[in-house]
Amino acid sequence: MVIFAGFFVFYFFLMVVAALGFTSVNKTLISNQSDSFLTLIIPYRNEENRIQNLLFSLENQKDTSSISKIIFVDDHSTDSSRAQVNNWITKQDLNCESHFLDQYHGKKRAIDLGVQNSLSEFVMIMDSDISFKDVFFSAIKKNIDLSHDFFLTSVIERSGVIWSRISSCSISVISLGMASLGIPILANGAGLIFRRKCYNELNPFHSNFHIHSGDDMYLLNSFSANKKSIKTLFNKNLIIETQGSKSVQDMIVRSLRWSGKMKMKGLLATKIVGLLVVVCNLSIVPLLVLSIFNFQWLFLFISLVKLLPDLFVLIVGSFFYNEKYLWRYSLPMFLLYPFILLVIIFLQVIKYKVMWKERALLNI
Repeated sequence: MVIFAGFFVFYFFLMVVAALGFTSVNKTLISNQSDSFLTLIIPYRNEENRIQNLLFSLENQKDTSSISKIIFVDDHSTDSSRAQVNNWITKQDLNCESHFLDQYHGKKRAIDLGVQNSLSEFVMIMDSDISFKDVFFSAIKKNIDLSHDFFLTSVIERSGVIWSRISSCSISVISLGMASLGIPILANGAGLIFRRKCYNELNPFHSNFHIHSGDDMYLLNSFSANKKSIKTLFNKNLIIETQGSKSVQDMIVRSLRWSGKMKMKGLLATKIVGLLVVVCNLSIVPLLVLSIFNFQWLFLFISLVKLLPDLFVLIVGSFFYNEKYLWRYSLPMFLLYPFILLVIIFLQVIKYKVMWKERALLNI
């Protein structure tokens, strides 16, 4: 029982430290970087109903001097996405290119094609369903320190079921907080910046092009394993907003896909944190059952040790992202999430076939 309680104490410490680390990175720097140091790479597939927010955000930027070029790469869309992108490009003064994956398939191939067609010092990969403030790129120019090689940005869901938005908020706090402490554990491909020379040197996708997902984590693992400098980059003008899961079922399927990334080689810290989160959450279920039939103060203590840091993380994220009502759902989420994990584990055991972008994922 002492060892069991130790897991919860470690969890408490880790979550609190991560939340404090998150608050420490909210600082505005003035770096005054030179112009045209950044190429945007935007892979997309069948996004005709979701890409408009991104295009609107791009065309309404107040300062695009940091952008050398915008490269769109179509991964075999079967809808009107490519036509929409090409039509948008013709109306812009921005330097844009539209490419199409001919021989290959997959987001990683699209990213790689974009990198090979860029000449700037840094590239930024962006998902096609995101949006951001009209001062986003001027804020990047003011806050980025180009002595680093890899930058994690702040990504948050602004739509979807409340449970998915809570998860998004908490994950953002934990991942950015840990990275600010020098222990990067997660990356979000909705907005990643990295040095082009390092990418070409490391070739992070060479052994995993056949896996259709996980580009963000493979990038993080490659840069981290090779001792490249990794930095968080965010303030309230640098928040990337994305679309969340529309239902609990969508949330479970997405979580199942994300959990597969934990099986990849490397990222020991990610595995440790992931295991701790799983063990402590799953333990809540038997603790609650035992407390019903044989209440003990130890059960209450352990539950509070789990609930309080979760609440702290969510409050920190809720106020930073101006989603102040999210923390009110912390107790229901505390009770619901262990059961969501049980469903995910069950689907993994039965080898449930996960589809992403209408394609089957290979096991990582």
